[in-house]
Amino acid sequence: MATTKNTKTVLSFKNYDFDNCDVPEKYWGDYPHANYAKGEFAPVLRRELRATAKKIGAEVTINYNYFTCYATFKKGENQVYIIIGDVRDGGRGTWYDRVLYRTTGKTEGSNNYCSYEQLGDCVSRMLERGF
Repeated sequence: MATTKNTKTVLSFKNYDFDNCDVPEKYWGDYPHANYAKGEFAPVLRRELRATAKKIGAEVTINYNYFTCYATFKKGENQVYIIIGDVRDGGRGTWYDRVLYRTTGKTEGSNNYCSYEQLGDCVSRMLERGF
């Protein structure tokens, strides 16, 4: 039996307007746009964040609440916290271009921002430095 690979990536949602999208019938009901984001976007984001963690040799804990993602990458004693902001930005892609990341715990640092594409490198460097 042949299997099909999911080809959606986070990049495919960059300029997607989650507030005004045509929601497939399976997401109709209470909060259809939120259900669509949680059912279509969130699994892709989780898959990519787990792949990023694996690539940089870190553990990741991911929390997603309909339109915003929070995650913590941990490597040894060092932790980096990220926030991928509210994706309901009218299709402008600002959430994609401005991901917050910072160290947590004993070495809590200041806020830093990068694009989603740069996130793996930025988190990896911060985990190695510890600040």
